Amino acid sequence: MDKITRKLIKYFISIIALIIAICLIVSSIFLSRFYLKQQYDSLEASAKDIYSSLKNNEEIDNSSITAILIQDNNIVALTQGKMGMMPFLRSASDNNFKIKGIFKNAMNAEFLYYKLQTDIGDIIVFQSNKYSSDYLNIVYIVLFFIFIFSVLLSIPLISYIGKKFTKPILKLEKVASSISNGNFDVDCSVGTNDEIQTLSISLNQMAIDLKKKYQLQRDFVANVSHDFKTPLSVIRSYSEAISDGLVDEENLERYSEEIIIEVDRLNTLVMDLLQLSKLQDGVYSLDKHFFNLPNFINECVNYFKAIITEKNISIVSSTLPLEICADKKYLQRVLYNFIDNAVKFSTENSKIEIFTSELNNYIKLSIKDYGIGIENDLLEDIWDKYYKNSQSGGMGLGLAICKEILKMHDFKYGVTSSHESGTEFYFLIPKDNTRTLTYS
Repeated sequence: MDKITRKLIKYFISIIALIIAICLIVSSIFLSRFYLKQQYDSLEASAKDIYSSLKNNEEIDNSSITAILIQDNNIVALTQGKMGMMPFLRSASDNNFKIKGIFKNAMNAEFLYYKLQTDIGDIIVFQSNKYSSDYLNIVYIVLFFIFIFSVLLSIPLISYIGKKFTKPILKLEKVASSISNGNFDVDCSVGTNDEIQTLSISLNQMAIDLKKKYQLQRDFVANVSHDFKTPLSVIRSYSEAISDGLVDEENLERYSEEIIIEVDRLNTLVMDLLQLSKLQDGVYSLDKHFFNLPNFINECVNYFKAIITEKNISIVSSTLPLEICADKKYLQRVLYNFIDNAVKFSTENSKIEIFTSELNNYIKLSIKDYGIGIENDLLEDIWDKYYKNSQSGGMGLGLAICKEILKMHDFKYGVTSSHESGTEFYFLIPKDNTRTLTYS
């Protein structure tokens, strides 16, 4: 028996015991009073019947009740009663009867009585109190047996319910254990239609995300290792050639320049890794201020003039006259990366469009090319660090850094792409962070 089932049984028995205890307390306090009231009401009715019989000179039923009449301090037996009248007459003479109460005769037997005051005297009707005690004892015994029966019934019932309840939980426990051991291909399906099923769906999604992140981590290490290995191999080869005297003076300068280029590549890669790590850890803070958006875009485009001239690509810019509040240095890194990717994946003699548009409560800034496009199933992955598209060679760390910068600004971002219409990278600037450009 599992722990949850044992707990369910313990809690269920505790609840039953509490209910029985409450029933006992209620019955002892209220049920006994209610039952006594009924008995007194019955005695009152009998006294009235006897009075009516006396007034009408009718015969009194002797079989079921015991009654006396006190008239001018004289006690007269009206019925014989089941226990005989002599004990009543001897004891009643010394009693001052109230309207109702409990009376003990000479034999120390308890009786309930009711006194009806009439014009012919006080009619007192008696009933043995033994019946009331027996009734309440029967109630307590019944409650006790109900408790025993409930406990005996609850153990197999709760055991069955507990197993049915804990089966999906134990399954999810095994699944979580498998995930912690690196096995992400697990079956988390649970059809309970409750919070456990919701948990299983979340656990399944977690397994999918962890598998994806684990694969991205492996790819990241492999890609970074490759990008480190290539320039290091070049540096080592050129350095050995120079060291061994295999390079003449004519090629010495070229070899040295190649070594410097490869060192710069390594330095850029290391700096990007450090920047990405610091962005993710929230080390950097933004220096936000308003700046001219059209001028900002023109500055970024001018940086690529040589490259677009070489590929015969035109960049068309159409932006709203706005100032935006952002960190210009970091946002420049984002725009550089978007334009660089657009240029890289555009074909010769094509164009790139940079434009803004209003979208609900946002200003949408888009960079669109008409190049080779990106597969639909890859669009979400390109924002992950060092994700590489096998067709194009990849995006490196650029988009991962852009993602963190845009998240720091609370700017929504995204990408749409197809092989027919090219690719559009964009981010959304809340209108609260913009204002209309005024010219003085």
